[in-house]
Amino acid sequence: MPAAPSEPEKYSIDEMMDRLKNTSPSNPEGNGELVVRADGTQAMRVRKRKRRSEQPKKEMLKRTRRARVLQVSAAMSLLVVAGLGFGAAVIYANSPPFRDGLVTKISETTGAQVELTTFRMNPTTANAGGLSLRWPEGNVLSSLTLRGMIAEVFPSSFLGKSMTGEEVTVSEGTLVLQIPKPDQRLRIGVAPTGEIPLLFNRYRIPKFHTVMGTTTAPPIRLSNSEGSLFKNPLSGRTQFTLNGGDLTLQGWPKLRVDRAFLEFRGKEIDVVSLQVMDESDDNGVLEFSGTVQPYSPDDPSTLAVEVKAFPLTGLTGPALGRLFSGKVDSIPASPSSYFSFHPSENPAAKLSVDFRSALTSSIEVSGFPFLLSLSQLLADDWFQTPVFNGENAEAVFQRNAGVVTLENLKFESKSRMALRGRITMAANQTLSGELEVGVAEAMITTASEGSRLKALFGPPKEGFCWLTLDISGPVATPVDNFNELFQAAGARRSEEAESTRSTFEDLTKPR
Repeated sequence: MPAAPSEPEKYSIDEMMDRLKNTSPSNPEGNGELVVRADGTQAMRVRKRKRRSEQPKKEMLKRTRRARVLQVSAAMSLLVVAGLGFGAAVIYANSPPFRDGLVTKISETTGAQVELTTFRMNPTTANAGGLSLRWPEGNVLSSLTLRGMIAEVFPSSFLGKSMTGEEVTVSEGTLVLQIPKPDQRLRIGVAPTGEIPLLFNRYRIPKFHTVMGTTTAPPIRLSNSEGSLFKNPLSGRTQFTLNGGDLTLQGWPKLRVDRAFLEFRGKEIDVVSLQVMDESDDNGVLEFSGTVQPYSPDDPSTLAVEVKAFPLTGLTGPALGRLFSGKVDSIPASPSSYFSFHPSENPAAKLSVDFRSALTSSIEVSGFPFLLSLSQLLADDWFQTPVFNGENAEAVFQRNAGVVTLENLKFESKSRMALRGRITMAANQTLSGELEVGVAEAMITTASEGSRLKALFGPPKEGFCWLTLDISGPVATPVDNFNELFQAAGARRSEEAESTRSTFEDLTKPR
C-alpha cells in the first residue's frame, strides 16, 4: 500500500480555513451537526444531554437542611413556650397566694409565727425587706428579726412546692434567746419529716446581734458580729460560725469575739471553739470549748478554758487590775481552769483559771501601802512595784456572782521578795484577804532598820523572812496593817532592850 503523502509542516491561513470547512465530523451525533443558517452562516448543532434525575449528594444536603430547619424551629418553639411558662411562674411567684404559701412553709420549718414584708422574686433571686419570727413561751428561742434579705434560689422554687437555693444573705439580724423560768416546761420542737419545704445551703449575716434575756439589761449581749449558718455535708450537722463582735457579760470586763465555731447536735450544742479577746488588746486569747445543754437548766454546762497571753485586767476587771497587772497563760491540763453555768434564769456562772505569767510578759503588783513602806525601809524602789516572771508567778483566778478572787498566790523573786495568800474583791469593790510577804534575809540584815525588821518578820524560812498582812478597804485605796505591825515591833524591840538593860543593871549593881 503506498504511503500516504506526508503532511506539510506549515499551513497558510487560507489552507487552515479550507481544512476546517471540508472536515466532516467522525461522530456527528457525539460532536454535533454542521448547519447553515438563513443568513448563510454555518454553525454546529449539538444535541443536548439529558441529566440524571437523582443525585445522592445533593439529596443528602437537602435532607440535612430540612432537618436543621425543623430542629431550629422546634428549639425556638420550646424557648418561646419555656419563656412564657417561666414568665408566668415569675408572675405567680410575686402574687399574694405564693407569698402566703411561703409564709406557711417558713412557719412549718421553724415552728414560729412569721411576718414577711416587701417580698418579691426575679428569675435568679428572692428578696424581702424584712422577716420576723416569734416563738411561743417555753422555747429557748424568743425572736429573730432579719432585714434586707437576698436569697439565691433554684428554678424549682418557682413551682411553689418548696423554696430551695444556694445562699441567703441578710444585711442585719437580731436573735433574742429567752431564759427558761424555774417552773416553766421547755418546748422542744420536732424537725419536719420528708422533704423540707424551706432549705438553703448557707445563711450569712454580716451584722449579727444576739441577746439572752430581756433586751433592756440582758446578762449576755453580742453585737456587730458576722454569722454564718450551714450544714456540714459529711456529718449532716448544722454548724454556726461567728467572726468579730463585741461581747458583754453582766458584771464582767468588756470582751471582743475573735472567732467562734459551734455545732448543733440534737438537744446539745458543741462549742468547738469560742475565742474572745480583751477590748484593749489584739493578741491575747481566752478560749472556751465543750458542750452546752440549753434544754437542761438544772444541770450545769461546763466548758474547758485556755488562756494565751491574755491581759490579767481582762479577767479581774480594771479596778483589781490596778493592783495586779500583766499577761498570763493558763497552766495546761489544770482541773482548776473551767467555766460553768446553768442555762436558766439564775445561771450562777463561775469562771476559774489556773494561770502563770506569760513567757513574753510579767506580773506587776502595785498600789498596796506595805510596798511603799518596804521600798523606803529597804532603800530599793523595786519594792514599790515588784515584778514577777514566768513560773515564779502563779495563782488561781475565780469570778463567781460578781466576786473576784486571786487565791493560791505564789509570786517570787528569789533575790528580793515573795508573796503568798489570797485576795478577794466583793461586788461592791471592797477588798479582803491575807498576804504572806517574804523579804530576802540578806536585804533585811543590811537595812538601816534591820533590827526592827527582824523583829517584825521573824526567823528566815526558804530564804525569806515572812510577815502576814491583813488586806482590806476599797480597791481604789487598799489598806493593810504593815505600819501597825512595824510600830508594834519597834515598841516590842524597845521593851526587850529596856528589859535587857534592867537585867544588866541588876546584875552589875553593887550590894
